[in-house]
Amino acid sequence: MAAATLRRHIVLTLALLIAPFTALHAQQTMQLADSGDARDLYLQAESLLASGKIANAYELLHAYESEFAANAYFNYLLGVAALDYGRGDEAILRLRRAVAEAPLFAGARMELARALYDAGEYDQARSLFVNLLGENPPAEVLAVIDSYIQAIDARPSMPPSRFAPYAELLSGHDSNANGATENEQFLGFTLSPENQKTDSVFAEAAAGFDWNLPRSTQFGWFLGARASVRNNPDAEFVDAAVLSGLVSMNWRRGAVFGRAGLNGYGATRDGESNESYGGLDLMLGRSLNSNWDISLAVRSGALHYDESIEVLDVNRTLYTVAASYRFASLGRLSFEAIGGNDNEQQSGSPYGNSKEGARVGLTAPLGESAFLIASLGSLSSDYDGLFFGSAREDRQTSSLLQFEFRNVFTDGLTLAPRLRYIDNNSDVDLYTYNRTEVGLMIRWAPK
Repeated sequence: MAAATLRRHIVLTLALLIAPFTALHAQQTMQLADSGDARDLYLQAESLLASGKIANAYELLHAYESEFAANAYFNYLLGVAALDYGRGDEAILRLRRAVAEAPLFAGARMELARALYDAGEYDQARSLFVNLLGENPPAEVLAVIDSYIQAIDARPSMPPSRFAPYAELLSGHDSNANGATENEQFLGFTLSPENQKTDSVFAEAAAGFDWNLPRSTQFGWFLGARASVRNNPDAEFVDAAVLSGLVSMNWRRGAVFGRAGLNGYGATRDGESNESYGGLDLMLGRSLNSNWDISLAVRSGALHYDESIEVLDVNRTLYTVAASYRFASLGRLSFEAIGGNDNEQQSGSPYGNSKEGARVGLTAPLGESAFLIASLGSLSSDYDGLFFGSAREDRQTSSLLQFEFRNVFTDGLTLAPRLRYIDNNSDVDLYTYNRTEVGLMIRWAPK
C-alpha cells in the first residue's frame, strides 16, 4: 500500500490521524505540546502535512530538532514527515521515540506501524495494527488498519529455493587470442611469436550452477560455481581452464538492499597453474522509486600468479558507484563509475597502479523471448613503477554487443551471437593491442 493511499484515508482531517482513541489518550496528547512556541510550530507543521507539502514540513521540523528532540509530539510529526519524505529509517527512529515517551499516543503507534510496513518489517507492523484494532478506532481508521493487515496476510510467502544448473558451448574467432602487440620488434629486439598478436578460432565449454537459498522474504544466500575450458588451435600456448565460485548473503529491507560475499577463481594456462584470486565483495544500494536504483560496491582481494611471474602479484581493491534505470520488466540501463588500485605484494614491483573508469550497460527486451545486451566501458591504469625505463599508463576501451534468443526449439535453450572488442593503448608499445572476438554461444539451462 503506497503512502499516498493512507494519506487519502487518514489525512482527510489531521485530527483523525493524530486523535487518540479514548479520553485518556486525548488528555495525554494535549500535554505533549507544553508551550505556546511548540503549539505554533506543530500547527504549522500539521498544516503543511495536511496540504501535502511534505518536504517543507520535514525541513521546518528538522530546523528545531535540537530544541524539541525530547518531545513526543515533535518526534511524531517529524516521523510522519520523514516517512512520507522517503526517509524510512529516520521515521522509525522518531516514531519509536514518540511511542516510548507517550505509550498511549495511538497516532504515533499507527504511524510506526505504517513505517515498519514500508520497511518490510511485517510481523512488527501487524502486531501494532492488531493492538490498535482493540482500541475501538473510528470507522475510517479501522478500514485503513484492516487494509494493512489484509495486505500483510496476503503477501507472498518465502520464495522457494532454486537450483539452476547450466551448460554452455561457445565458438568463434579471436583476432588476438594472446592479447599481444602486433609489432614484431620492441626496443630493437625481435619478439617471440608468443609475444606477438596471434589470431585463432576457438572453442569453449563451460558448466556451472546458480543456487538461491531464501531464508525469509528479506534475506537469503546465493551460491554459484562455474568451470570452463577454452582451446585456441592456432595459439595453444594460451589455452585456459578456469574454476570460479561465489557465496554471498543478500538482503532487502524496504527500499534498502545489499550483498556481502566471498568470491574467487583459479586459472591454468597451457596446462600449468597460472593465476588465482580470492576476495570480499560488498554492496549497498537503495531504490529511489519504482524505476531507479543506486548502489555502492567494494571488491577487495589478493591476486596471485605462478612463481615464475610472481612479480605480478597485487592486492586489488575496486570501488563502483552505480545507477540503474528499469524501463521494462526485464529492461535495464545502468551507469557505473569505477575506481581503485592494485598494491604490489613484492617490494620493487612496478605493477602497483591506480585505476579509474566508467561503464554503461543495457539489457533491452526485443520481444517475448529475445534480448539485446550491450555494454561500453573505459578503464585507465596508471602504474607506479617504470617499464623498460618509461612511465606506463594503459587506457582500455571495451565493448560488447550480444543478442539472446531464449527458449529456442525447446525451453531452456538459448542462442546468443556476440561481438566483443578491446582496444588497449599504452605509453609502452609492448602493451598496446586490440582484440576482436566474434562468437556464438549455446546455453542449456534446464527448468
